Amino acid sequence: MNLDYETLDTIADSYIPLLCVWVLVSVYLAVHRGDRYGVKRQLKCLLSGLVIVYGLMFLDEALAIWPAFDLDYSTHTALSLMFILYLSKFQPGGRVLQFVSFVAYLLLMRYQEYHSYLDMVTTGLIVGGAYLWSMKKMMKSF
Repeated sequence: MNLDYETLDTIADSYIPLLCVWVLVSVYLAVHRGDRYGVKRQLKCLLSGLVIVYGLMFLDEALAIWPAFDLDYSTHTALSLMFILYLSKFQPGGRVLQFVSFVAYLLLMRYQEYHSYLDMVTTGLIVGGAYLWSMKKMMKSF
């Protein structure tokens, strides 16, 4: 198998859609179990994560926060981390695979020179912290 730039790019491009499918399966399983409470909780957590990821992206574009530090907000890091944190909460049996896949994705993004480590770390710390706080608030609201 030839792992040239284009092949690795295809692998990287498929990661977030695969996570999205995994998230949708998680919601489907809650629906299938008839767990209305669980479905509502999952959808609220998912929506809050998307608002954080894309809200910060738009805020960064408007205010040039990351560029002020010669960095780049990594929407790929933000979205994939949000999905991984979501899955670790609602599909905890797969946590090791989830986090290993996330680290591999970060390493692939660095190898492909999409982002610097500092781009990914700063994005991850801010998005991850905000999303964990949001999830904690969502869980208390039920």
